Amino acid sequence: MTRSKLLNLAMAGVFAASTLGLVGAAMAKENDSKTNEPAILANAKVTMSQAIATAENKVGGKAVGTGIEDQNGVVAFEVEILKDGQKHKVLVDTQSGQVVKTAMADDEQNENGHEGDDD
Repeated sequence: MTRSKLLNLAMAGVFAASTLGLVGAAMAKENDSKTNEPAILANAKVTMSQAIATAENKVGGKAVGTGIEDQNGVVAFEVEILKDGQKHKVLVDTQSGQVVKTAMADDEQNENGHEGDDD
């Protein structure tokens, strides 16, 4: 092969590698923003059952839903409690088991710009 053909092939290879690198970096960043629930559950010092019991004791109602809440890197178990026909959202720290936050579930949804559920 001539020198110019080799140079063209090398440049095409560098271009393709850099393009793939940028796409890979963009995809990695997108995946980092998602909560890794299995890892959170595995690393938690408190079980979801313990978080439910703590939330029920705090509000005085019954748990009707659970989840994992990630607010700017702060991870907590989210327990939805029903008491006197009102839904309460209780956040329980995954490491200490302490209640981090309580709020009326419908009020918090409205603060975030979402309509309340009509269930």
